[in-house]
Amino acid sequence: MPKVVYSDSKGLVQEAGAGFGFVTGTVADKVGLHLYQEEVTLTNDINGDVIGKLSKKLPENCIILQASITTSSVGTGSCELRYHTAAQSLSAAAAGTVIVGVDATTSIPNSDLNTADLGKTVVDVTPRDVTNKIYLHVAANGGATTLSPKVVVSVLYAGKGEPEAI
Repeated sequence: MPKVVYSDSKGLVQEAGAGFGFVTGTVADKVGLHLYQEEVTLTNDINGDVIGKLSKKLPENCIILQASITTSSVGTGSCELRYHTAAQSLSAAAAGTVIVGVDATTSIPNSDLNTADLGKTVVDVTPRDVTNKIYLHVAANGGATTLSPKVVVSVLYAGKGEPEAI
C-alpha cells in the first residue's frame, strides 16, 4: 500500500512506503506530523527477550505523540513496545524504554498486549521527547510467545523527517 501525504504545496499525494503524513512547506521538507505503521511477525521466544523489530528508525528530535500495538494474527503470550538508541537483536534481552505496555504505566488499558486476542489494542498517549534517532522493537513480557503472532505497530510523531530504513 502506498504512503499518502498531505502537503500544503501539493495537496494529497502518494509516495513509496506506508502510512499517512501531514507535511508543512514542500514535500521535501518533511516537517509535520507523521504516522509510521508496520506489521511485525513475532518470534517464538521467552519472557524479557526481543521478539520483533521494526524495519525503520525514527528521526532525532521528534516527539512521539501516540503509540499502539494491535494483534493482527493470533498466537500466545504477551508483549510490549520499546524504543532504544541502539538496534536490538532478536532473542536478546530487551533493553530501552517501554512506551506501550504495563511497564509504561500510562497505557490504555494498563496492560501488555495479549497476542491471543485478535484485534486487541494497547495504546499510550504520553508524549515522549526523542533526542536521538531511535529503534523500535517488541519484547515478550508476561510469558513466552508461541505460534508466531503478528502485531501492527503504529507511532504518531511530530518532527522533521520520515522514518529511516535500517
